Amino acid sequence: MLGGVLRTSIGPRHQVIRRWYSETRRTPLRKWSTRFFLLLAFPATYLVGSAFPPNLVLLLYPRYSPPPPEKDSTRGKAITSDVEREIQGLNITHEMRDRVRGGDGTSGGWYETRPYSKFDPQKVHNSLTAGTLRGPGKLAIAPLLWAKRDESEAVAVLHYGRALCGHDGIIHGGLIATTFDETLARNALLNIKTHIGVTASLTINYKSPCMADQFVVLRTKLDKMDGRKVWVSGSMETLDGIVVAEASALFIEPKWAQFLESSGVTEAMGRPMPLPIEAEVAAQRI
Repeated sequence: MLGGVLRTSIGPRHQVIRRWYSETRRTPLRKWSTRFFLLLAFPATYLVGSAFPPNLVLLLYPRYSPPPPEKDSTRGKAITSDVEREIQGLNITHEMRDRVRGGDGTSGGWYETRPYSKFDPQKVHNSLTAGTLRGPGKLAIAPLLWAKRDESEAVAVLHYGRALCGHDGIIHGGLIATTFDETLARNALLNIKTHIGVTASLTINYKSPCMADQFVVLRTKLDKMDGRKVWVSGSMETLDGIVVAEASALFIEPKWAQFLESSGVTEAMGRPMPLPIEAEVAAQRI
């Protein structure tokens, strides 16, 4: 009887002491395991963060970028070639070309063009987007653009280089405004008989920072026409669908527009052109 009481009273306490003793013996091992894990975790986190830095880190600590090379230099030609190859392989490029062919179930009422790809060499140095801002590290190549044949909608893809920033690593908001002005203008002016017009108003709502060295997609559409006035609107987004900005504009055809018909503006906006594969087939036939 007494032995049973002693075992009952002493047993649990003895178990607590054994548990404490065993945990005490394991504590140093656990400490070293934790230290070893942290020793590996910090370098691994640093390496992953350096290779794939989040946008917040890039905002605070943008990567160093050398000045843009000359257009005709070996490095400049390589950069231009790389950007051209990338734009040709984008999903949006294949999707829109499929739409041009009517392979998406539509009637194929779209066409492809390259605005500013054929600009008067005697005037190109006086153009901001076709001359001054053109080159590797800036607007390396002419944009790809697809438009409905009735000129009611358009989709454009262009590449922003690193040398077009306001805050380092972020595209200047003024350049985004310029891009909107020209893409919206194209949609508007091609609905005017003379294809000549001026920007009467341009409203932009910036939604998120536009990181440098990436492709952006601009979508524009015709909203309304009234005599010499044309209203258009559009949006800019990344390839991931993040909206950078939205814009609306009013363009007006000047009363003296007929005197500017030979200014080359229409040619600069881009004419319908055959798709790459179709062009190759045509060349083989010749």
